Amino acid sequence: MSKILLSGYYGFANAGDEAMLAAIVSALRREVPDVEITVLSGNPAVTAAKYQVKSLNRFDALGFLRVLRHTDLLLSGGGSLLQDVTSSKSLFYYLSVIFAGKLMGKKVMLFAQGIGPIKSSFARILTKWVCNSVDIMTVRDDGSSEELKSMGVCQNKIIVTADAVFSLPEADIKQGKSILKAKGMGVKPLIGIALRHWQGEARYIKEFAIAAERLSNIYDAQIVFIPLQFPADTQVADMVIGAMKNSENVFVLEKGFSTEEYLAIVSNLNLLIGMRLHALVFAALANIPFMAISYDPKIDRFVKGMDGKVTATIDKVTAEDIVTEANALWCQRPKRQIEKINKLREEASLNIIRAVNLLSKDR
Repeated sequence: MSKILLSGYYGFANAGDEAMLAAIVSALRREVPDVEITVLSGNPAVTAAKYQVKSLNRFDALGFLRVLRHTDLLLSGGGSLLQDVTSSKSLFYYLSVIFAGKLMGKKVMLFAQGIGPIKSSFARILTKWVCNSVDIMTVRDDGSSEELKSMGVCQNKIIVTADAVFSLPEADIKQGKSILKAKGMGVKPLIGIALRHWQGEARYIKEFAIAAERLSNIYDAQIVFIPLQFPADTQVADMVIGAMKNSENVFVLEKGFSTEEYLAIVSNLNLLIGMRLHALVFAALANIPFMAISYDPKIDRFVKGMDGKVTATIDKVTAEDIVTEANALWCQRPKRQIEKINKLREEASLNIIRAVNLLSKDR
């Protein structure tokens, strides 16, 4: 039996990272039905039950080394793991996991990662050294590839692929409609908003409140906030609603859903306005018009890959920006994206094949 160990930001109730984990686990089992998967997690009990995998606490060093000893392949990813903007500690943690894998002679693959920004000179040198030791690196966009190359990472090991979420099957629209209907939504056009905490909230909360009210009035639409991390994103949604004069047609999805349910819900929207990367990815997969508000290079990279444009950055976005772009996108199904989505689906599937080929190599 092949044994694979997954390292990532799993078990923290972040729907984007959980969607990547769901996609990776599902795709691995399609290719290697008898595979044994162990996941390093912030909440091992939940992760093990949810995905039917083995799981251990990501900070259980001795447990990690015991599992690693019997592992055939270590996958690091997906997501934006190698960056020092949110925390240099997290960067060093993920690099240490990768290094431990190579130190114990294991096959190691960076799996569909988003790289950077990495600003510290020491961190860039360390990242270069560790990444040059792995067997293969796949990244989800050209910007990540360029970031690695700028640090001196061997470009022959780098392959630009797609976010793991693109390997998920198509959404069940009826399932999403049922979920929304049970909460009183779907009788009017639906505009989804996916926000997160970020600096400058006092300013942009007011702008989103004004925009949400105007869009609801213009299109006689219901506004649904779609938190992808609990409870943090729910708090932001509540702040926007609290700043609105009229929130009669405004809803918040107040509990977490499975990856399949999130996809199904987003598939029923007329428009998605998002800061969260995977809210935008869900919309793209469902062929729903989306408006990106950027707070991180990964947003810009994804939108560029879709031949789109970022509406504004979070530090500058205004209600007028949001309403103007919404008017341009309203009821326009982005048909030109279908070919790109199919290509990204192919790349995501091929990425799993690369991992399986690495698993069987030299065995």
